[in-house]
Formats: sequence, structure tokens, C-alpha cells
Amino acid sequence: VLHTIIENPKEIDAVRSRAIFSLSHGDSIPAAEFAYLRGIYPRLASTRLKDAILMGMADENSGSDGWLLEKARDQSESMESRKKALFWAGQRKSTSTKDIAEFYRTTSEAELREHAIFVLSQRDDKAALNELLRIARDDSDKRMRGKALFWLAQKDDPRVAKLISDRVSR
Repeated sequence: VLHTIIENPKEIDAVRSRAIFSLSHGDSIPAAEFAYLRGIYPRLASTRLKDAILMGMADENSGSDGWLLEKARDQSESMESRKKALFWAGQRKSTSTKDIAEFYRTTSEAELREHAIFVLSQRDDKAALNELLRIARDDSDKRMRGKALFWLAQKDDPRVAKLISDRVSR
């Protein structure tokens, strides 16, 4: 029934979006449902429906990390969809901080690089903090160093305090 609603172009997007939400959230959602949503994603024209699928992938137990990061890299997608894909990938515990850092390092688009810094700032692991420190100290883009420093200033870590102190004393 949910598949029928999702695929019915005569149904309003609000209802179709709720059907996607229902299909992708809850206890014990079969992997086949997430595969279905990934499969239907390219056929959807509605940003609202695509956004619902991106959000739904955050609840999958396997397979979506790479797919979400692939969507974030896909230049045929809108910038907003790419940013949402990156955000939801970052919300997944199974997405490694290393993969998000790699995304940052290999993306040339400033808007996505800035968003990757935000995504790193939302993670509560040592690797994310280390990557933000690396960006704040060593990134060639002054603006990105500033963004990383902004998010680092909200962390309670002695290395952050030292970095800020060193910057101020220069």
C-alpha cells in the first residue's frame, strides 16, 4: 500500500512524503524497503520526496552510508539535496568520521566543504575533533579555517583552548 501511495503522481507530495517516512522509520524495517527507496529516488522529481528518502536512509542499518555520500557528491543533484545527504550520512553512527573527512578533503565546492565542517562538528568522537583541529590549523582556505574554529570554540577540549589562545597571542 505504501509503495502504491509513494508511486502515485496524482497523490499530493505531503501524503507521499508521509508514506516514505512510514516506510523508512520504525522497528525492524526490512532492508528490501530501503533498497526500494534507493531505487525509486532517481525517478522522483519532487524535492520534498527526495528529502524524505534521504532522511529515511539515516535509519537504515546497512548500506546507506555509501549511498548518502554518493548523493552528496552527485553534481546532478541540487546543492540542498547534496547537503541533506551529507547531513544524514553524518547522523548515522555507522558512517565513519574518516569518510566525512575524506569527503571534505576531496570536495572543491566551498558550500559543501563548509557543510562538511558543520557535519563534523555535530559528531561526538575524537576523530571529528581531530579533523576540525586539522582544518583550523592547516587548511589552505582561510574561510574554512575560520568555520572550523567557530565550531571548535563550542567544544570543551584543552586542545581547542590552546589553539584559540595561540591564535590570540599572535
